[in-house]
Amino acid sequence: MKKNTSVFTLTLLALQIASGLIASDLNKNAIDNITLKGDVRLRYQSESKQNSGDRTRNRIRFRLGGEGKLSKEASVKFGLATGGTDPRSTNQTIQDSFQTADIRLDYAYLENKLSNGLTLLGGKMKNPLYRPSDLLWDTDINPGGVAVKFKSKKESLKWFASAGYFVLDENKTNPNDPGILTVQPGLDFKLNQSTNAKVALGFFLSQNVGGLALDHSSGTNTGASTGIEKEFSTVALSGQVVFKNKFGLALIRPFGEIVVNTNQSENNKGAIAGLAFGDTKVKKPGTWQSKLSYRYLQTDAWLDIFPDSDAYGGATNSKGLEFTFKYGLSKATSLGLDIYSMDVNNGATNKQDLIQIDINRKF
Repeated sequence: MKKNTSVFTLTLLALQIASGLIASDLNKNAIDNITLKGDVRLRYQSESKQNSGDRTRNRIRFRLGGEGKLSKEASVKFGLATGGTDPRSTNQTIQDSFQTADIRLDYAYLENKLSNGLTLLGGKMKNPLYRPSDLLWDTDINPGGVAVKFKSKKESLKWFASAGYFVLDENKTNPNDPGILTVQPGLDFKLNQSTNAKVALGFFLSQNVGGLALDHSSGTNTGASTGIEKEFSTVALSGQVVFKNKFGLALIRPFGEIVVNTNQSENNKGAIAGLAFGDTKVKKPGTWQSKLSYRYLQTDAWLDIFPDSDAYGGATNSKGLEFTFKYGLSKATSLGLDIYSMDVNNGATNKQDLIQIDINRKF
């Protein structure tokens, strides 16, 4: 995609969002319509890697998010969070003799809901894609660009879709900035009163990435440090089935994703299969939820700047298990345990075990 096409797309969607904001009956007292929420998390983290020894870290995370209602249809959403420049982490390690921590802009975007089920978004936004797992997208990533979402209003059979263009970097020496085009249609259907299924097919096409060394790369794609070998054309089939009140559990949710980069002929696949079970949400004392999953990502299945940063450092060419357990202490406080046991997918073994113990308080 040429830069003028990307600019046209960005400009068109930006104008659509702006026109919705201008045409709406804006509330002059919009400041009164701002709602805030947030959380604070304390984490103990232990890492053991076969070829590089052990490491422990004490970490904190603070997040503050808000929404300002501009009208019935339009709103601005924003969030601040701890962490450095890494888009895959809002953790702040306690270190450097009590050095002051950073607070950064985590996201800020405009959202305009139209009457036909369409929603327009522009800015640095929460990820608009359907993601039953973090195989492809770390949950901390908030992409910057423009997007449109659709959701039908049918009761038992709902269509949904999203499309977006997200800018990865500003190229000072080339007018064609790198970006990624995403298109993801899906279906959400109710099988019966206690069973619901959801499936989506995503197409993720990189633009002007070939030959570049991208910021925040895990260094595992072919040419990651000198220049990406080829553009990525990744197709992902994602889905889950939710069973409610079965076998004495409020929730049983098998999920999975299958990934293929069609622009590579080898080392181009990935997958995850998992099962979540327990209570539907951990929002009361004594409620709990657990998850077990197995994943693998071959070297060039997906851009190594995006996967879960806790799963082998967010690298491709990796495989392994993850187990999580979350327990509610009160309406707003929970304990969490997250364990990864990962290794290299192809090559000399270099096993890594990661244990995270959390206490999280929402407000």
